[in-house]
Amino acid sequence: MLESLDDLKKLLVLGPSFRRRMDPGPLQAIQRFDGLFYRVARKYLQKARDVDVLIMKDDLTLVDEETLLPYNPPEGESWGKHSVPEEAVGKARKSNEIILSEKLKSGRYSEVFLAMGKKYAEAFPDISRLKVKVVFPATGGPGPKALALKEWIRRGRINT
Repeated sequence: MLESLDDLKKLLVLGPSFRRRMDPGPLQAIQRFDGLFYRVARKYLQKARDVDVLIMKDDLTLVDEETLLPYNPPEGESWGKHSVPEEAVGKARKSNEIILSEKLKSGRYSEVFLAMGKKYAEAFPDISRLKVKVVFPATGGPGPKALALKEWIRRGRINT
């Protein structure tokens, strides 16, 4: 059991990225994707000691940041034109509900930050009922959202 609020961690959930590293061998999920939010996260998580990370794969399901992923080229010519089939969203939502429920039931987390676009956030269950604060900057472009992510990570405890 946690002794105080200071012991609580934060959970960062990064959405899939069109930009990815093309290394032929498997890479950890947080290294495989290379979009803006991933670059911000990798930079600032080096000093953070109170943030755990989940990664959303192309199929919209969640995996741990250390899960090894092979290189798969992104679909389409650009991420903005990428469509997400409704049946894939529904299937992923069920899988993600199980993963998030398991992760959050411990009571170890004070907040969850969703770093992704609105269409990918649809693959989440209603996590508001899990009694944890959800931070989801849904307005503005990638720059303001990346800044919000940076500030959110930096607000926590850091390694000295």
